Amino acid sequence: MKRVLYIASALLLMATAAMARPRLVVNIVVSGMRQSDIAHYQQNFGEEGFLRLRNEGVEFTECYADYAPTTSVAGLATFATGAMPAVHGIFSELGFDRSTGKEVKLCYSPRPDMVGVVRGDVEYERTVLPFIAPTLSESVLSSSERNRAITIAHNPLSAMILAGSKGECYWLNDKGAWMSAECYMKELPSWVRSYNAQEMNQVFATDSWYGRYTRDRYRNSRTTDITIYDSSKRVRSGRKLSADWASTLQVMPSGNIAIFEFAKRALSMLMPLHINDECKMLNICLDVPRRVAERYGSDSIEYEDMLYSLDATLAEFLTFLYAQIPSRDDVVVVLTSDGGMSPTKVENSDSSRFNARQFGVIINAFLSARYGQDSWVLGYADGSLYLNHDVIYRHKLTIAEVQNEAATFALQYRGVAAAVTATALRSAQFSRGALSLVQNGFHARRSGDVMLVFDVERIHLDDKRVAMSGSVYNYDRHIPLIVSGGGLPTGRESSRVSNEQIAPTLAAIIGVERPQCSDAPILNIERQK
Repeated sequence: MKRVLYIASALLLMATAAMARPRLVVNIVVSGMRQSDIAHYQQNFGEEGFLRLRNEGVEFTECYADYAPTTSVAGLATFATGAMPAVHGIFSELGFDRSTGKEVKLCYSPRPDMVGVVRGDVEYERTVLPFIAPTLSESVLSSSERNRAITIAHNPLSAMILAGSKGECYWLNDKGAWMSAECYMKELPSWVRSYNAQEMNQVFATDSWYGRYTRDRYRNSRTTDITIYDSSKRVRSGRKLSADWASTLQVMPSGNIAIFEFAKRALSMLMPLHINDECKMLNICLDVPRRVAERYGSDSIEYEDMLYSLDATLAEFLTFLYAQIPSRDDVVVVLTSDGGMSPTKVENSDSSRFNARQFGVIINAFLSARYGQDSWVLGYADGSLYLNHDVIYRHKLTIAEVQNEAATFALQYRGVAAAVTATALRSAQFSRGALSLVQNGFHARRSGDVMLVFDVERIHLDDKRVAMSGSVYNYDRHIPLIVSGGGLPTGRESSRVSNEQIAPTLAAIIGVERPQCSDAPILNIERQK
């Protein structure tokens, strides 16, 4: 009899544990945010936004991206798949097709005509073909027909990478409306069409940026476009709106408001949570912080003011979210970033930045002098130099030899701290340091022939950006990570973790299979009994 009772008790506990699993996951990715930002600006944060998540959740203070380049797309893909770029293959928005010798944009493919022929003037369409590693959203959808996953972002790449090959995926088009692609759905659902018809995003748009506080409240001092609040002046009335108002949503605090308002509508579509539902997921990527940091610098008042506005908008969203669910244990909220941002570099010259176009020309001239005049360089993207293999074979040389010559010569170029060949990354194992990060970010089929590591604070030549990401240094790699709700404990965890651990950890919490390409250990979190 006792044995029967013990078995029944065990089954009851298992059933209770299964029912108690969180049924909703909300992932919030603040693009370009450093780990230190919350603590640095907390004096002007409210209690219901960033600080609420930190105080009511587990904050991992030592979370790093253990790969390079630390681009936005690499960070999003690593978060979504629980795997390194060496596995998921997403590390740059650009690449090169060695069979055609042409540049390839991530998630774009030529649309063939009616007979399947691709013409030279053909239009391009969005595609999920580059996604070779399933995402957490796909694991959620595969575990039950009742499950649902919605992903939203300003940038189409951000949304698509987080979603993967399945689910509902939305982003803003150049007219300020929410859209998707045929690879996800044939037409927009009625709730999205209805939202677009209300022209809500136009309500949020503005061409002028007015600060939230007086100058003495800000920690930063450098400004470019923002108008600081002055209580002695008359309060402004009305607002201006240009024809390209949709583009301002990408670089204004109002863009974050637009995202969260649409997220509220998406959240309503995921409600109510039913007992038999295993999980529903909402992925939100905020691209505005990265755009603001790139344009103005993370030490600008513009970036600081944007964070204060985002904090208030986040607080409103969390209040709305928690009002929709029966219990806080039913939802897990994750706040993280796709990578940090370099220190600001206002000067845009060859002496302070890396000129990629000039570098390619010089490398090609060197190889031409060494082996004969030809087009030796195929292209360059995010620290990867692509060589023309057809030319190498035509000159009856080995790829390894030309790679070594190019890498050795690259070290003489100003701003290059290290250069490693694809051959070396395939044959050797780097356990620590910058080259180990490069190896984790190296994809055998998609990466270039020579990978570069730049000096500290060295960024690419670009007259539109004063800060960038992609380096091996901590300002790009150290990111925030807070996991809140779902019956998890609160506090701070100082052990070193990696962003590839987030997806398998969430999979374990909500009771679905981890993404198929993820082999990272789960984070040290135990749900409270």
